[in-house]
Amino acid sequence: MEILDIMLWASLAMFVAGVLLPKKYGYRLAAAGWVVFGLRWGLSTPEYYLAEHNLMYTVACALAIPVTLYLAYVMVKDERESLMVLTKSAAISGIFYFPFSYFPWLGGWLIGVTTDITLAAVNSLGQHATAYGDIIMLNGLPVQIILACTAIQSMALFVGVVGCIKAPLDRKVKAFIVSVPVIYVLNVIRNTFVISAYGNQWFQIAPQAIVEWTGEEASYASFFWAHNVLAEAGSLIALVVISYAVITFLPETLDYIRDILSLFKPENVKKNLRGERVDEAKPLQLKS
Repeated sequence: MEILDIMLWASLAMFVAGVLLPKKYGYRLAAAGWVVFGLRWGLSTPEYYLAEHNLMYTVACALAIPVTLYLAYVMVKDERESLMVLTKSAAISGIFYFPFSYFPWLGGWLIGVTTDITLAAVNSLGQHATAYGDIIMLNGLPVQIILACTAIQSMALFVGVVGCIKAPLDRKVKAFIVSVPVIYVLNVIRNTFVISAYGNQWFQIAPQAIVEWTGEEASYASFFWAHNVLAEAGSLIALVVISYAVITFLPETLDYIRDILSLFKPENVKKNLRGERVDEAKPLQLKS
C-alpha cells in the first residue's frame, strides 16, 4: 500500500473516530483528519497536471492543503457544528467508497457492469464498438473504463450528504433517489459521449499543443477535449443541479452549507486568523 493510500485510510479513521468520540476529543481528532486528507490530495497536484492532464482536479488538489488547514483550525478553535456535520458526511462517503477502491473483486465488478452498459449505449447510437475486458474500442481507438469512470466518487459524495443529515426517512430516500441513481445514469451518458467523440475524432482542436503537453498521439486531442474539458464541465454542472434537487428534499443541508461558505468571506477569514469567533450563519426560515 502506497503512502498516499495510507494517508486516505488514516484520515477516514480519524473522521470516524472524531464523529463518535465526545466533543472534547472529537473535534481535535476530526481536525487532524482534515489536515491529513488535505495533505494527501495536495501531494497529488503534480500527478493530475503532469500525468492526468486534468486542469480542474489540478486546481482542486492545489487548494486542498490551505483549505483543509483553515477548516481544521476553525474546528479546533470554535467546535463549529457545521464542520462536524461535514466530517460526518466525509466519513460516510469514505466508508461507502473505499471498499470499491481497495477490494479488487468489488471494484472490478462495478467496472465490468459499467463497461457492459456503456458499450450497449454506444452501440445503440448505430456505432460498432467492441469491448475487450474493460477496454472499449471504437474505430480502432481504445478507451479503458477504470473505477473513476463508474462515478463511484460522486455517488459516495451524495451518500455521505444524505447520510449525515438528520431528517425523516422518506425525505432522505427521495434525496437519495434524485442523486445516486441519476449520477450513475448521467455517467453512462458521459462515457458514451467521450468514447464517441474520441472514436470519431470530433474535437481535433489544437492537436499539436495537446501533443506537446501530454506526449500522446495527435488523435488524443479529441479525448482530451471531450473527457478533460467538456465532460468535466458537464459533470460540474450536473452536480450543481443534483445538489439543488437534494436540498429541496433536505433543506437542512442548506444551513450547514451557508455556514461553511460564510467562513470563507474575506472579513470572516481575517477574524478567524486573529483568533476571533465568527457567528454562525442564521438558519433560513423556509416555508413549509
